[in-house]
Amino acid sequence: MAPQLTGAPGSAAAAGGAAAVKPQFHHYHHHRLPPRHHHPSPTSLLSKLAFWSVCSLSLLLAFLLLSPAAPAPRAAPESPRRSLHASRSSTASWGGAAWEKKVRASARVRRSRGHSVLVTGAAGFVGCHAAAALRRRGDGVLGLDNFNDYYDTALKHGRAALLARSGVYVVDGDIADAELLAKLFDVVPFTHVLHLAAQAGVRHALVDPMSYVRANVAGLVALLEAARAANPQPAIVWASSSSVYGLNSHVPFSEHDRTDRPASLYAATKKAGEEIAHVYNHIYGLSLTALRFFTVYGPWGRPDMAYFFFTRDILAGRPITVYESAGGGSHQTTISRDFTYIDDIVKGCVAALDTAGRSTGSGGKKRGTAPFRTYNLGNTSPVPVTQLVDLLEKLLKVKAVRKVVKMPRNGDVPYTHANVSLAQRELGYRPSTDLQTGLKKFVRWYLEYYHPELAEKQKLHTSSNGKGSRGWNGSSSSAR
Repeated sequence: MAPQLTGAPGSAAAAGGAAAVKPQFHHYHHHRLPPRHHHPSPTSLLSKLAFWSVCSLSLLLAFLLLSPAAPAPRAAPESPRRSLHASRSSTASWGGAAWEKKVRASARVRRSRGHSVLVTGAAGFVGCHAAAALRRRGDGVLGLDNFNDYYDTALKHGRAALLARSGVYVVDGDIADAELLAKLFDVVPFTHVLHLAAQAGVRHALVDPMSYVRANVAGLVALLEAARAANPQPAIVWASSSSVYGLNSHVPFSEHDRTDRPASLYAATKKAGEEIAHVYNHIYGLSLTALRFFTVYGPWGRPDMAYFFFTRDILAGRPITVYESAGGGSHQTTISRDFTYIDDIVKGCVAALDTAGRSTGSGGKKRGTAPFRTYNLGNTSPVPVTQLVDLLEKLLKVKAVRKVVKMPRNGDVPYTHANVSLAQRELGYRPSTDLQTGLKKFVRWYLEYYHPELAEKQKLHTSSNGKGSRGWNGSSSSAR
């Protein structure tokens, strides 16, 4: 639900060498020929010389390429370090006294018994809202995001600008950069991590599968490595996904249902993340809580989500594609989703942070049993996508041009429905925003952000239910 953070995955070395193959000899019973004395010609000598020269040059190149590179010289304390992926980039800098001062100021706790939280993916959709909510109540918050171009980076920088106004600094760097993570944990003794950085989206995995492995697997491992080595070890709450339920047909989806049949690579990487998290909990005593989000929507959302690009295309007069899935026989059913408003998701994230028990490791070693939890965060009210389009038509006052087609095998599933009884019982999670109310807030924000003239014309300026900082729910102060 959040942006892609790409980092270099670890490479696996092949184990063991190839078995030696014994040469086979064939014996031929021919008459021996008398020895012949041969004097090599100048042309033959030149050919041999050329051959061995090429061999020598090839060996030299191989030696240079395979030899480990010399470590880069360490930068002076006051000089900024560059970081994006595993290599240095001119687009992101970190390090130095001034940088450390900004990091500490952002992470400083401003309330009694408050948390100091590292929020990864802070320039993403859920990340920016969660970081703002934590900051409003006085927690120390430091953001981390690599501002990748999976979708419009202007939107990500706009979110970061709003966070900056409230005193939250977003470090421009990659989640898989172990050196950067080690530095952050060295500068700030974080009590908690809200890990929302990821490569999101089901269909994009068909185009760039490795980005999911780098961000969702390698990035998670890099973060867990930094956390288990930190002193003190933080409690970690991180975003899994409802996609892990895959081909599960038991509804509503419960945390006890099977999750071993993913329908997409995205889902597979999130499921892998849950298993990896268990390892770090078991071996190192890290307190870990996985949150399975169900179709999050709202202001400042992701342009790759249906509600977002439906709004864009309806206003532009372009046809929108509505998928339907095959039911029994010739029966066709419209795709349905458990749409969950962003404010409800944020409440679940904050509750998970507040109830997370402490990690029990010290010096990278487990000292006792640490909490390991998994919760669904959804709205519990699945809505057909056709009804979503109906609501958008009403709010936008524009008729959609619909193109109904059979759902392709692109990793999507036809139906999602969250059972949130466990989150209700242990987190006090109670979603309260219905789809019509949430879409009304989203449409108001969308028009003010992209089409202010339409917002004024249609008079969609209605008061927000929340008491959040100005700009998050579509006010005219939204960054552009």
